[in-house]
Amino acid sequence: MHCILFLLYLFVTAVIGHMQLFYPPPFNASNNPHLQGSADEFLQFPYNCCGRQTPFPCRGYLDLLGTDAGAPVATWSAGSNQSWSMTGIGNHWGGSCQVGFSIDNGETFQVAASYPGNCPHRLNGDGPTGQEFNFTVPADIPSGEAIFAWTWINREQEFNMNCAAINITGPDSSSAAFSVPYSQRPGLLIADTGNGCWSPKTTAEVLYPNPGPDVIEGDNVYTLEKPYPPEACGY
Repeated sequence: MHCILFLLYLFVTAVIGHMQLFYPPPFNASNNPHLQGSADEFLQFPYNCCGRQTPFPCRGYLDLLGTDAGAPVATWSAGSNQSWSMTGIGNHWGGSCQVGFSIDNGETFQVAASYPGNCPHRLNGDGPTGQEFNFTVPADIPSGEAIFAWTWINREQEFNMNCAAINITGPDSSSAAFSVPYSQRPGLLIADTGNGCWSPKTTAEVLYPNPGPDVIEGDNVYTLEKPYPPEACGY
């Protein structure tokens, strides 16, 4: 009986278990302090899952910018070391993630950091305390309101993206120097959304063709492969 229940648990998490951004709290999340009304119960599900067409980018929540519900949830200084975290009910034994920013209301997104492999952390469960990742805010990103974006591609060719409003302040004396200007950083990889770009499946995790200057390597449990075809994936 215990074996059957365990197998049932594995099946359920494979079907419905996914992850979402926890910190900074994304638009319309249950932990967003500016939430108006009901939280989005589908934030952890991949794009276009479950018979629902998911608006791109940021799951269609960019219309909250400039409203109380879309107010910044954190203040970060340019060049500072920060962290972000995930939560959910199934980490899919890893994948690959990117985080980045938009300073033009979601028209474009530039990479801040790439995490090829072991993202989420395979062995750290599903809660935010075990799924925290560090990165550096680009030192020359302009001050003002920006959109922080998190993307995750698992080994089932599924893509998810959550976004949060962040207030960016000028760099302080401890801020790191930048190696690549923010304006010259690559865009986030978008795959598995019906855009013609596909990630590898099952036996490999995504190797980002344009990862940007800050790359946090995984654990090498799975091989890393680039998405395909190159012309549809921007490289």
